[in-house]
Amino acid sequence: MQCQAHPSIYRISAAADMLDLHPRTLRNYEKAGLVTPSRKGKWRYYSTDDIAWIRCLFGMIHSGITIASIGKLLHYAPCWEVADCAMEKREQCPVYLRRGKKPR
Repeated sequence: MQCQAHPSIYRISAAADMLDLHPRTLRNYEKAGLVTPSRKGKWRYYSTDDIAWIRCLFGMIHSGITIASIGKLLHYAPCWEVADCAMEKREQCPVYLRRGKKPR
């Protein structure tokens, strides 16, 4: 019998530490609809996919794109098109790969 690997999950404080952000920033991203951590009771849990996406968000925000603009863009295009990620970055993106996208 082969064990399936389970993605790592992190509480908000651990995720914030990993990202070098304040937990309030993660709550703001959630409130804006940019990330949807899983919840169990009052606790938020962030997956490795969430962490990767938040890193991407952080990069976009610091390049001058507003949180509101990112939210609007995501209604029309997948995140890798909004972020205009290089193919090398997409090849490392679990969300991109899971959706069946093949690197060109």
